[in-house]
Amino acid sequence: MKVTLLDARFAKPGYTFVHYGSAEECNGCRLLAACAGNLEKGRRYVVRRVREARHRCRVFGTVAVAEVEEAEVPAAVPKRTALRGAVISYSPLRCGEVLCPSYPLCSPEGLKAGDRVQLAEVDGTLECQHGFELVKVVLRRVEGC
Repeated sequence: MKVTLLDARFAKPGYTFVHYGSAEECNGCRLLAACAGNLEKGRRYVVRRVREARHRCRVFGTVAVAEVEEAEVPAAVPKRTALRGAVISYSPLRCGEVLCPSYPLCSPEGLKAGDRVQLAEVDGTLECQHGFELVKVVLRRVEGC
């Protein structure tokens, strides 16, 4: 579990977000290390608990202290690798069809190429405009594999 600061309007258990890094206005803020310093850029997080403490923020106005952890990520994988519980090296599917309904699953935010991930759920087949046999899954990043 990591502790961070979030816009108080969104700091609710279950809220998910992708950390894109800190804004330029954050430079010099005494809370920067506790805010953005605990999170990895490009990762998806889910709020598990919100504490009572609030702080003033130049960007959001008011921020709340929140306990977060990396969130599971819905994604698409080739059918041949879609075995629930399996641990694989994640490789995003880059087809460039950004208007395809499956595109957010083929190139999901929150994962990076080479991440070791476990297939936490296997949800069924997806339509692919290029004819690839894809399966919708939920991936959980694992460390030390």
